[in-house]
Amino acid sequence: MSRKELKEKFERVAATIDAPLVERALRELMREGEDMGGGINAFRLLRYLLGDPSLTDAEVTWAYRYIKPPLQAALEQLPAYVFFEGD
Repeated sequence: MSRKELKEKFERVAATIDAPLVERALRELMREGEDMGGGINAFRLLRYLLGDPSLTDAEVTWAYRYIKPPLQAALEQLPAYVFFEGD
């Protein structure tokens, strides 16, 4: 997929992100099991939301730029979930 196609995909997905979608994604990922250290890793969540587990880490990092604002807004509406950033 070209960079232009990826950017368009990231923007499309970002436009669809809302609290119910994020909650469903987190519940599904939690059913599959927590990541090391507990919870759900952001890369795993982004790959799930983007519907493409084959994305490279570099592509997921790039996608995060587009998806972070709506993802944070959705998580603010879900008090049962906490968004941790950084180490």
